[in-house]
Amino acid sequence: MRIAHIANMYGPKSGGLRTTVDALASQYAILGHQVLTVVPGKDYSVQQVGDWTQITVPGVVVPFSGGYRIILRRDVVRNELAKFNPDVLELSDRTTLLKVARWARSRGVQTIFFAHERVDGVINAFAPRLPWKTKLIWYWNTKTLNSVDCIVATTDFAAHEFRELLANDSSAESRLVKVPLGVDLLRFQSVEVNAGNATDKTEANYILACTRFSKEKDPEFLLDIARELKASDANCQMVLAGDGPLRASLESQAETENLPIEFLGFVTDKAALANLMANASCFLAVGPIETFGLAALESLACGTYVLCRDSSAISEVISKTCGEALPRDAKLWSQAIESVLEMDSTAVSNQARLRAEEFSWDKCASNMLKIHMRAA
Repeated sequence: MRIAHIANMYGPKSGGLRTTVDALASQYAILGHQVLTVVPGKDYSVQQVGDWTQITVPGVVVPFSGGYRIILRRDVVRNELAKFNPDVLELSDRTTLLKVARWARSRGVQTIFFAHERVDGVINAFAPRLPWKTKLIWYWNTKTLNSVDCIVATTDFAAHEFRELLANDSSAESRLVKVPLGVDLLRFQSVEVNAGNATDKTEANYILACTRFSKEKDPEFLLDIARELKASDANCQMVLAGDGPLRASLESQAETENLPIEFLGFVTDKAALANLMANASCFLAVGPIETFGLAALESLACGTYVLCRDSSAISEVISKTCGEALPRDAKLWSQAIESVLEMDSTAVSNQARLRAEEFSWDKCASNMLKIHMRAA
């Protein structure tokens, strides 16, 4: 089978979207399929890894996004797809590339959209007072649904806004499918920490968050939690990995208030990231509208307890033995963190790992291929 995947907002610091695109492409190629991914970048380039070809198309930088790019030259994408002649087109975008999906669909190519975000969540984060907001959300979701053959949602939370549109549609079961994402269980796992390591839980407790410092992720809430931890003299530091347009402001506030926070920036080394996760006492997933939460799942795979927002889909990923979902109340989070510090770390680690092992990229790819084969 020839599988193409096109995406916007894919870059060196894309986090979950990039991980998903790359992991699925790799799995498809391992299983003997021809794969093409088309993503935005600064210049045109082609990379070939076995049966997987990645083409980077020049894209424009989205203002105030921290460097994310989108593709405006849809003709270039169409030309690459025409040369590849895919049986299936996967889409990780609902902006400039929706027209490409409609073009492919009109030519008999099975088209599948990945619901990486919820429109209502994004609009409520950036423009809560926008006039006609409800109508805009309905229009955008309807346009997305009508542009593709199938919507793939990673959680019930991600599926919700499309499930409402398909409430009275007899084809709903085939048009909206839930496929959980995966985790690299070999890369992300519990590690034995050498004595004297600065990140050893027994030497220096720290709690970790890996997030994009952007409005929709609500990173300001992390500072609220740090203030509560400081006020209660909790024996732990907060370590933040990530980047984004709000980072400079957050660092300035933390320094001014002398909050127990260390900013690491975006961690590109996956082994270093896995080590940070494995040695953290607790992982904080404060984003209120996460549709899955790959970083939280990776932390579970590393044996680390996860605290998340009760409004996000991460509450579907954790279990009662290795995580807790909480409202936006910094005092509650501070108390929960202190409770985690007193837990049996070995028991927590085992339960977190067991939960993570229910997810894998080969299982995710297998579920996606079932959708593709059924359509074929």
